[in-house]
Amino acid sequence: MLTDLKNRDIKELSEVYDSENRNSFISLYLDIASLDNKFVRRRRNTCKSVLKENKELSENFEKTMQMIEEYLNKNEREKGQQGLAIFASKIHNFFRAYKLGMPVENLLIVDTSPYIRPLARLADEYEAFGLVLLDSQRAKIYVVSSGKVGYKKRYANDIINKHKKGGMSQARFQRLRKGAIDHFLKNVADDVEKLFSNDEAVKIIIAGSGNAKILFKNILPPHIKSKIVDIIDMDFDEAEGRLVSKAEEIVLEDEKETSEKYVSRLRDEILRNGLAVHGLKETGEAVINGQIELLLVSKGYKIRGWICEKCQTVDTGVKDKCPYCGSRTSEVDVIEELIEFAERTDTKIEFVEDNPILAELGGVGGLLRFKPPPVE
Repeated sequence: MLTDLKNRDIKELSEVYDSENRNSFISLYLDIASLDNKFVRRRRNTCKSVLKENKELSENFEKTMQMIEEYLNKNEREKGQQGLAIFASKIHNFFRAYKLGMPVENLLIVDTSPYIRPLARLADEYEAFGLVLLDSQRAKIYVVSSGKVGYKKRYANDIINKHKKGGMSQARFQRLRKGAIDHFLKNVADDVEKLFSNDEAVKIIIAGSGNAKILFKNILPPHIKSKIVDIIDMDFDEAEGRLVSKAEEIVLEDEKETSEKYVSRLRDEILRNGLAVHGLKETGEAVINGQIELLLVSKGYKIRGWICEKCQTVDTGVKDKCPYCGSRTSEVDVIEELIEFAERTDTKIEFVEDNPILAELGGVGGLLRFKPPPVE
C-alpha cells in the first residue's frame, strides 16, 4: 500500500548515519510514472567505478544494490503510486522503502547517510489536509495525506421524508426542516472537530453547493475554523478524483502564499534584530544548537562542504580531516546536512521557491525559538 509519509519517518532517517564517515548508504528515488531502467543501470555503473578502489565500500555497494533489486522485482506498483524512495545499506543491515503518491525526480545517491532532502520537500509541499463536502442532507469527510485519500466518512439525512407528514403546515414543516438541518450539520461539525483537533490535518477546505457550507463554517469552533483555507462551490456528486485534485491545487497555492509570509516575517525580525538568523554560518550554528523553530530554505540551493560524522561537525569548503577530532571527513551538500539536523530537533522546514528576499539573505534563514545570551 502507499506510504502515508509522516514527519517522524523523516526524523528517523535523519538520525541514521555512518559514524566512520564511509559512503555506505544508498538513497534511490524513482519516478514511477515514467520509470527509466537505464537511469538506475547508468548510475550504478558510475558509482561502481568510483568505489572500485575501496574493496569494503565496493562490496557493500554491490550487495546493497542487490537488496534494492530484489525489492523492485518482488513489489508491484500500487494504485495511485507516482514515486518510490528506498534507503539501504548492507553493512548497517538497513532497508526502508516508501511507496509515494507524489512524483519524485530520479536520483541515486551514495553517501554517509540517507539523502532525505527530497522527502523533506514532499512533506512540506504535500501536508495532510481535510476536505469536507456537504449540502443540507449529505456530507463526506476526506483526509488527504501524501497524495492519497487516507480517510473517508459519509453521512446522509433524509430530512424531507422524516418530517413531511400529511396535514402539516408549511411553516411548521420549514421549522422542523431547519432544525433537522442544524442538527445534521452539528453532528458533522462534531466529527470534524474530533478528527482535526490534533495535527491530523493543518488545513481544511469546505466544498459544496448552496448555503450549507457557510452555515457549517459558522458553527465550527475557532481552532478548527482557523484551519480553513478556502470555501468552494462544488456539486456534491462531483467525481472524487476531480474534487481531490481541485483541493490539492488550492492547498499548493496556499502553501506558496504561506512561504512568502514566512519570508516577510524573517525579514521583519532581522530588521528589528529579533528572533531570526540568515546566511549559512548563522543559520547552521542555530540549527545545530536546536534554536530554530522554522528553517527556510531556497528550493534547489546547494553548497559544497564537508562533514565529520564522528563529531557531527559540518562546514563549507574542502577538508580531508576534521580539525576537531582528526577523523576522516566526507564531502556533502551542507544544506542537506542542515535539513538532517533540523529534522532531528523537530524543526519545521519550509522550502521557498523563487523568492528574491530569501536569495538576498543568503538562500537560507531561520525563525528562532530563543536567542542565546550574549557571550561576556
